[in-house]
Amino acid sequence: MMTFPDTLPLGIVWPNIDPIRIVILLTEIACIIFGLHISFKFFKNYRTLHDTVHGSRMHAAWGWLFFTYAITQILYIFSDFYALTIATRNLYIAFGYTSVTTGALFFIYYIESVGVIKSRHVFTIAFSALYAVLIVLLVLYISTQLIPFVLVQTFSISFWVPMILLFLTYTIKVNKLVRGKMHAYSISMIIGILLFCLGFMGATDIVIRNLGGLPIRLLADIFSITGIGMLGLFFSLLPSWREIEWRAALKSMFVIYKGGITIYQHDFEMELDDINQSTMMMIGGALEMVKSLLEQVTSGKLKVLDFKDKKILLEQGESVMVVMIADMESESLSFLLHEFLVRFERFFQPILDDWPGDLADFAPAKALVKEIFG
Repeated sequence: MMTFPDTLPLGIVWPNIDPIRIVILLTEIACIIFGLHISFKFFKNYRTLHDTVHGSRMHAAWGWLFFTYAITQILYIFSDFYALTIATRNLYIAFGYTSVTTGALFFIYYIESVGVIKSRHVFTIAFSALYAVLIVLLVLYISTQLIPFVLVQTFSISFWVPMILLFLTYTIKVNKLVRGKMHAYSISMIIGILLFCLGFMGATDIVIRNLGGLPIRLLADIFSITGIGMLGLFFSLLPSWREIEWRAALKSMFVIYKGGITIYQHDFEMELDDINQSTMMMIGGALEMVKSLLEQVTSGKLKVLDFKDKKILLEQGESVMVVMIADMESESLSFLLHEFLVRFERFFQPILDDWPGDLADFAPAKALVKEIFG
């Protein structure tokens, strides 16, 4: 952070104070308020929603990251605006390093635990090793002063390597998983993470010392608060973490022609020949229900039915209706179902206009299923 003289008394305004310091202080207080607000929201969701195990861990991961970021910012403010001596300032910063790296460790652990990133805890192991070395360096510095503080500062930069790699992997993966308007919203998450990282790194002593002093610090704070705001926007628009779990929720899909005839079916868990009798009974019962409701859904108003512990998603087109049996509904899944219907009708329209009754005509739909649902 900024390097100040060690003669400033606690709580007394600096003589000939540069106005930019007041702006920086207010901006960093805003970062703290935003960070705490978002973290408490995540922790509240973690304790009360529990929509899925994965979703709960996602809430915990981001909650810890924002909470420790806010604590670190508080420590940095004390170090740069209220520390009596350079030694006291360095002590505050050392505790700040401990806070932010602890939150980052929790974040990495939870993110890898949910399985969005198939990394087998590589990031957690690497970060844990760096974390252990940092704790040793901090203990040696605080208790014995055997190592210079600049060594602790320099080593702390190494934490950004696994963090940035994880952020990049995570954002790319989430961007691929969400669909529809959530895919567009995920752009704000990517930009927000980028600005958040730039802001945090831009407020370090090394960057400020080499790239221009206080104006760089102010710019870094603006990046941080903008990044936090964009991340908060994405999370407020995300209905549920289930949006990235839609693939695992898929069970079976049926394309129903006029009169209730099933012209194509696909099972996402097993080959259709391997479906057991109980599964067939469930699917058969579901289809009978759908057939009895065909007249109600032609208007397109009825989109979802509850059937036992499953959801039946309905998408009505001009010639066919697509029925998806899944564990849950989500905006991403609804978007993909509509996309499949539009492309199915467009591709098979010549056949659908005058279908002779041969189911083999729709065999190419398998490639379309793989392209859209993976």
